[in-house]
Amino acid sequence: MKYTFSEEVKGELCQVEVLSQEEARAEIVGFLKGKGTYVKTSIDNYIVLEVGFIPAARRIMNLMHILGTDKKKLTLIKNRLQRKRVQVFIPTNILEKLELSILDMPVAIEKDIGLFGAFLRGFFVASGSVTDPAKNYHFELVSYNEPLLRYIDEILNESLGVSGKISKLRYNYRYYLKRGQDIQEVLELMGSIRAASHLEKITTSREIKADINRTLNFLSANAKRTGESNARQIEIITKIKETIGLEKLPEELRQFAILRLENEDLSLTELGELFNPPLTKSMVYNRFMKLQRLFEDFQNNKISSADLNDYLRKISKQSQTGAGNIIKNKKKKAVPQEDKNIEDLESINER
Repeated sequence: MKYTFSEEVKGELCQVEVLSQEEARAEIVGFLKGKGTYVKTSIDNYIVLEVGFIPAARRIMNLMHILGTDKKKLTLIKNRLQRKRVQVFIPTNILEKLELSILDMPVAIEKDIGLFGAFLRGFFVASGSVTDPAKNYHFELVSYNEPLLRYIDEILNESLGVSGKISKLRYNYRYYLKRGQDIQEVLELMGSIRAASHLEKITTSREIKADINRTLNFLSANAKRTGESNARQIEIITKIKETIGLEKLPEELRQFAILRLENEDLSLTELGELFNPPLTKSMVYNRFMKLQRLFEDFQNNKISSADLNDYLRKISKQSQTGAGNIIKNKKKKAVPQEDKNIEDLESINER
């Protein structure tokens, strides 16, 4: 019979080695809190534990044996209506001797994270489920006792930083987790190392795929923006070539226009590297903006054909002046401090 992922996890948890009677006691408390039902009749009083499959029932029997209870005093009945359901009957006098209660929570469970993991293991096997991480991230615990679920959430939050949510079902409450990392940590706490490793591989694989998709989307969007910008630049330069003529442009604008037409696929940064000396992206962009303003003014009749030559000479003169200022600033050197002091002394003596 093929088991679900949740049943496989529970099967692994039912094989976890119990290291002490305290751990066995904590796990039994988890089973009692998850599926324990107190039944009182005229003949006897007992606790019924109904679990999902036979390995869980065997686990309960073994835990009771570790605590010193004879298995013969326990009754195991398979539910005929629901084949996967198994009922374990435990006399209340046995629980009293073991100092176990279906109502009270042992203080040691709250103080010891290892014992809390054992308690959570029993609670999950009794009334929890986890979805196959290949399909979805979902871990849940179901109980009629909402304060108990909040108690579990508080301890998980304090010890592991795991925070879940609680929702109301028809007759019960559900505590659930939706983050893969949170589910992995809870599985490790309960002792399901194989399932936690399986979940980690899927989570890592999805993160890598998401990073690759984000990178591809970024490159695609960037290439699209570059392509649209280049197409706009080429369109304007081509129209200037047809209406005004590239030979009439100032040297810096003509050089940019020719390089753009010869290198349609390059970005502004890559285009700037073709200049001698190389230009920055902003410098190349400013040259394009000058061409764009020239074309728009000429197209909107703000510049007549008669005034075009004067307008171009003005742009050329501004470009040369700007270049001259840059050269002067580069050649200008700071006056050494000693020379400055000497000049100050000479000026004082003259006075």
